[in-house]
Amino acid sequence: MPLKPSDQAPAFRAQLSGGKTLSLDDYRGHPLVLIFVRHLACLPCQEHLMEVQDSLPTISEQGAQVLVVSFDTVEQLEGYRARLKLTFPVAADPERVAYEAYGLTQGSFLHIWHPKTLWRYVVLRLKGRKLQRPKKGDDLSQLGGDFVVNARGEVVFAHYSSRPDDRPEVAAIMDAVSTHSR
Repeated sequence: MPLKPSDQAPAFRAQLSGGKTLSLDDYRGHPLVLIFVRHLACLPCQEHLMEVQDSLPTISEQGAQVLVVSFDTVEQLEGYRARLKLTFPVAADPERVAYEAYGLTQGSFLHIWHPKTLWRYVVLRLKGRKLQRPKKGDDLSQLGGDFVVNARGEVVFAHYSSRPDDRPEVAAIMDAVSTHSR
């Protein structure tokens, strides 16, 4: 069931490289931008994260933190962060417990291979973004989502991706952060 603004954010646990485990409680008292990616080879997800990285100074000024959750393995996360030059943490949820708790679903073939998605890949390639081959076993049908959780642990923004290219504008995320930053 999708989360709505004012719902209590579901608790979650995800693991960082190095073995540290994070939970929602680690962010209590601060707004949290919580981004679930599809898989590490998803170009629209990568582009979205780079846009968030570019806006990180403004997000941080509001007292907010950013956490990205992937269902890939912990071992793959550091290379991903380094390649995209991300300074915020990317955590692993290989069993997709957090994905399920936040109501993130899988898309149909038509959602995943939608013409708008294919066009987005063309545009990103023309911008010079490099395609990566999904690793064997990656679930290409998993959809992502973006959430802003306020300092009290309430959802104040929820965007459920309907296709791989369906990500909210970073401005909308930043509006939610600034409106609910303290």
